[in-house]
Amino acid sequence: MKLDFSHEDAEPGYNYLWIRQAKPYSGESYGWHTPLIDGTEVGIAYDDGDIDRPYIAHAFHDSAHQDIVTRENRSQNILRTAANNELRMEDQRGQEHIALSTPFGSTQLNQGHIVDRQNTQRGSGFELRTDEYGVIRVAKGLFITADGQQKAAGEVLDMATALNEITLCQQQLQALAAAAEQAQALEADIASQIAMFNQRLQPLNAMIHFHGPQGVAFTSGEHMQLTAGNNVAMNTAGDFSSGSQGHTAMLAGESVGLFARTGSLTLNASEGPLQIQAQNGAMHISAEQRLSLISASDMLFAGKKKVTLIGGGSYLKIEGGKIEYGTDTTYTRKVKRTHATVPVNIPVSFPLMGTSHIYSAVYQLRDEQGNILAGVPYHLKTASGQVATGYSDDEGWTVPVYTPEQEDVELHIVQSKPAPKETMWFIGDEDNQQLATELREKMS
Repeated sequence: MKLDFSHEDAEPGYNYLWIRQAKPYSGESYGWHTPLIDGTEVGIAYDDGDIDRPYIAHAFHDSAHQDIVTRENRSQNILRTAANNELRMEDQRGQEHIALSTPFGSTQLNQGHIVDRQNTQRGSGFELRTDEYGVIRVAKGLFITADGQQKAAGEVLDMATALNEITLCQQQLQALAAAAEQAQALEADIASQIAMFNQRLQPLNAMIHFHGPQGVAFTSGEHMQLTAGNNVAMNTAGDFSSGSQGHTAMLAGESVGLFARTGSLTLNASEGPLQIQAQNGAMHISAEQRLSLISASDMLFAGKKKVTLIGGGSYLKIEGGKIEYGTDTTYTRKVKRTHATVPVNIPVSFPLMGTSHIYSAVYQLRDEQGNILAGVPYHLKTASGQVATGYSDDEGWTVPVYTPEQEDVELHIVQSKPAPKETMWFIGDEDNQQLATELREKMS
């Protein structure tokens, strides 16, 4: 600091003694700190009028350092630092807003009547934006909803509307699951959905809950991925549509079930063939009423070993080059001519079956005492080079490993480096003891 009457040509910081600066708020480990920049005009006051106890009372704007609030923006309250970090609050009626910004990455939090640099409105509500990375991290749970609360009335975590919609869908799904069970169809895992609702979603326990009264849309210009360590459940009280302009693949490690309660179940191939195979098991096609197999061209019934047709108690069996027909009533033939020639057969190419056999195994992690290791990182590697990594579940199980043939699998439990064990030691004689700390790492 340099006083006006001082004509000493000392280097900056040495024209006068260091003096205190008055602040609106201060304490032992807290306070208000806004540093003054070199060249700022300040006002000097004296504690109790003592000329030996000066302090900086306030700072001034002058012709060389103009005020950031002028006639044009007189309704604004602005706190701006020398690096252009800014807190701006607008008090003009109908245009109230708060803007908090930093020039690094053009990171901004805008609330209320959102304006641009020329104070022209470009939106309303709130905006959090940055040219850098962004992270929202919460420990207990996050609820994002478009269900408004006028004048901020109501509880912050008011999820009643969203939860009621889920409850209604679950009730409808339970009734549908009961019908599927009666039809001996593959049952949906309703129990896990109810458990997740009661334990995670309803109390918002480490969950992210999105809710839109009129809809929720997720869009991407390239890829979108939904991944779950356990279950993925998609329920709707209305229609469910899924479409793609390319290929659609549904893969299941165990079973796939399709059940239509009242309507029809349709499989159509507009141009290509329709292929249905039971590669390692039987196939059953049943109908309570009429079953029709119609071809506009040829129809082929073929069995590598035997073909049997049964109707009304009569049967026709073709096996081993022989044809056997049996009935317990009248056998009637209505033909114009019967022609017998030399024996002949027609070879048939059968699809290659039994190629989808795969070997699979899961492993449970336990320590030397047999205790289950839950949430422990592991590393699986097959003899063919396939690698799977992850964390064991609550019961210590790994993910399944699938191989086309029987292989050896290496399982490694990833152990982090143990924390050093701290031990206190007293070193020295009885009259002059010194305290030292020795860190000893436990040998693994």
